[in-house]
Amino acid sequence: MFEGFREIKADVGNAIIHARVGGDGAPVLLLHGYPQTHVMWHPIAETLAETYHVVAADLRGYGDSVAKDGDFTFRAMALDMVKLMASLGHSSFHVVSHDRGARTAHRMAFDHPVAVKSIVLMDIIPTLDVWRTMDDWLAKRYYHWTFLAQPGGMPERLINSDPVMFMRSALIGLSGSDVFSPEAKAEYERAARNPSVIAAWCGDYAAGASVDLEHDRASLGETRDMPCLVLWGSKGAVDHHLNPVEAWTSWFPNATGQVIDAGHFLVEERPNEVLKAVQDHLRTLA
Repeated sequence: MFEGFREIKADVGNAIIHARVGGDGAPVLLLHGYPQTHVMWHPIAETLAETYHVVAADLRGYGDSVAKDGDFTFRAMALDMVKLMASLGHSSFHVVSHDRGARTAHRMAFDHPVAVKSIVLMDIIPTLDVWRTMDDWLAKRYYHWTFLAQPGGMPERLINSDPVMFMRSALIGLSGSDVFSPEAKAEYERAARNPSVIAAWCGDYAAGASVDLEHDRASLGETRDMPCLVLWGSKGAVDHHLNPVEAWTSWFPNATGQVIDAGHFLVEERPNEVLKAVQDHLRTLA
């Protein structure tokens, strides 16, 4: 996986960010989601690197990245990535993102609009809309949103009793099937065995149920005009209550999108379709 890429660790102040970097051309930042690492991009990263300078990074606390200050807000994660890209010589770049990485990208576009040339958001609707539309149907599928956000260390203690089992159940529960390569699963399992990674999952979702909402509410009414591509899986939960493109248009008026015949983990289930959509998006901006 990631043939021709080099591994780096960048000290960005309040975090140390681990990433793989490869290729030449316009810079493209790849951001993963829960409960994965940058490895989720392995089906498409090498092909993208034939044309672009690709940076696949672990969010703070996830994978091999480290948070120094215990701040797992999307605002902190976004700043990490802006600093990471600056350390590589990129003051502006394209962002291709999934799940929690896509929520990080959303915040990045509002906090650092000059840095984000374009944005791809995969299989999410805005965080405020998730909580607003949470009903019994969605709560059963997104139970981790409330479980991981519980205070006092209870989720961490329970998960650490069998972290690999929990991580596997999260993957299968969100995807509906096992769509992951053995190499990728081994990396996800390795990360899950690290208690600090479990703490990061919980810190991320605790912020997503509190301060992240405050940040998003403060941005209501603002928009960003950079090109935005929205991709989502037809077999997932994202479009059950809202049309994802319509939901994102209130934040990104230029949003366009398409549905992929997949569950939540689009990149690993339908890499060719996702790759084509991302390449077509980026080509229009060349």
